[in-house]
Amino acid sequence: MEIALFPLPNLVLFPGIVVPLHIFEDRYKLMVNDCIDRDEAFGLVLVRTGAEEETEDTIHRVGVTARVSEVERLDNGRMNILCEGEARFRILRFTQQTPFWKGSVQFFEEAPIHQALESFYGRVSDLYRQVGEMSSRLSGSPQTELVLPESPTDLSYMVAYVLDIDAEEKQKMLEMTSTAERLQVLIVHLNETIRKLEQHIAYKEVLTKVRGNGDLGNPKRGS
Repeated sequence: MEIALFPLPNLVLFPGIVVPLHIFEDRYKLMVNDCIDRDEAFGLVLVRTGAEEETEDTIHRVGVTARVSEVERLDNGRMNILCEGEARFRILRFTQQTPFWKGSVQFFEEAPIHQALESFYGRVSDLYRQVGEMSSRLSGSPQTELVLPESPTDLSYMVAYVLDIDAEEKQKMLEMTSTAERLQVLIVHLNETIRKLEQHIAYKEVLTKVRGNGDLGNPKRGS
């Protein structure tokens, strides 16, 4: 199957995730309008970190199809769009570079869900909720209620997308064919996030105490 491709730096899309995009380059205005007119999805793929230009060597071969759900048209043909990730694919070969990229792709077959995933699902859910609670505590803002996907695969996609980690690390998780492997990697990343949050919270508490004590540490000299 041939689809239009949208290479972007620093953005890894996952199935089920909705992302906003600002379309301003002429070639991608053309691509998005073409996809809207044909009611087709395009493929969002990551450009390798540090790459100065888009080439067959700098575009990752695994991406996710994105379907436009909302369009806000602006001056000069620019657009703000909302896209929802649909399905993972692998680029078999590039078929077009101008006016925009196209490629022949093969879609992934999602592995069946096994009961063994339940323990990984529960662990990731608990750790993700803990990250949310600690983040709210650190920012001082009320925590919003978390509604997590019931599917282990969907949960792995959601958490991988929202985690504050390097795009190349997210790309590795996108390419994993095993949900169990992806959940196990997420457990490592979530534990590391919790460790960092604990450090930030401890620092904030010390800083609050110091400020509360006023001139503590800078005693006034006697006259």
